[in-house]
Amino acid sequence: MAGKVNYYIRYLMYRHRYRLSRIYMKAALMGILLLTVAALYLLARNGLISRSMLGTNLSIFGIVNGWTERDPAGLIRSAAPVMAWGGNNEDYPEEITPTSLVAAILAPFRVNFSNPSDLIDKGVPALAEYRKGSGQPAAAALPIQAQSGLDAPIELSEDTLVGIYHTHTGETYALTDGVERLQGQKGGVAEAGRALKEELEKKYGIRTAHNDRVNDAVYSLAYAESEKTARRLLEDNSEVQILLDIHRDAGKSRNESVVSINGELMAPILFIVGSDARSPFPSWKNNHSFALKISERLNKEYPGLCVGVRVKEGRYNQFLHPRAILVEIGSVNNSTEEAVKSVRLLAGILAEELEEIVPGVQNPKNI
Repeated sequence: MAGKVNYYIRYLMYRHRYRLSRIYMKAALMGILLLTVAALYLLARNGLISRSMLGTNLSIFGIVNGWTERDPAGLIRSAAPVMAWGGNNEDYPEEITPTSLVAAILAPFRVNFSNPSDLIDKGVPALAEYRKGSGQPAAAALPIQAQSGLDAPIELSEDTLVGIYHTHTGETYALTDGVERLQGQKGGVAEAGRALKEELEKKYGIRTAHNDRVNDAVYSLAYAESEKTARRLLEDNSEVQILLDIHRDAGKSRNESVVSINGELMAPILFIVGSDARSPFPSWKNNHSFALKISERLNKEYPGLCVGVRVKEGRYNQFLHPRAILVEIGSVNNSTEEAVKSVRLLAGILAEELEEIVPGVQNPKNI
């Protein structure tokens, strides 16, 4: 019996010898790669070589970001991305995929077919610059209904200056909806996004794009999906100056989830900024500086409304724009109404910031 089994095993190995040889080759190459990484890591750890000597951004270390003492497990996480999903279940970092790389390369060549002039601009770039300059009269801004107390209607800015989207569109507020998230649906964060758009446009005249596409139908793919949403939003609105991914926090008690502003309970605001700890993101400090500035403005105007700026290891699509930030509006233990009150105050701070970025933006506070 043993002889038959031995014969059968040898027969299978012979029959599949070419497939097995490829497997052996891949295993050998992976082993060599791991040994090389381990050797270079040990050399760097002992100060015998430096990261600059290795040319980090061009080497495999620029991809895996895993040989520093702070994060020696980066190589494993890159090989098995599921191991990177640490922290709470709402913190899935995005990974660099072939699709995202192709999207980045093709971005400058995409045409918005809903705008025929965009096709001409892509074909003749000089015309696009001419349209931005004084050679062509600016398109008339669209007036919207005046708010009470103002004699003249507020006019929207010519260009869309703020973009809003939601990676975890299903996140919602338990005090309103009774659950933490709505699977495959638009939760309370989408309502907060709509309220922010409304306030920016109706009170400050700042044209705003809000994309509430559901990106988290498959939760682990949420950032891959929201990257597509963010790219499309920026391609359709090339003059966007601020890009906000609106979420709500988790794991906080009710007491930690409210702040009193002018006698009203509101949801505290937390800003999340990505870094280059896991993936290349050389300009992340620009995003960080912007978040700090907004945070300081908020707390100067409304002390206690902002609970700070937190830097995390994922990039959170912020590499797409220098003023892209993730905004946590309250937590699970808030109501949608409390979140809406907070974003209405945030709108005023964003309007003040845009006055500095794009002088002349319509802003009733400065009239």
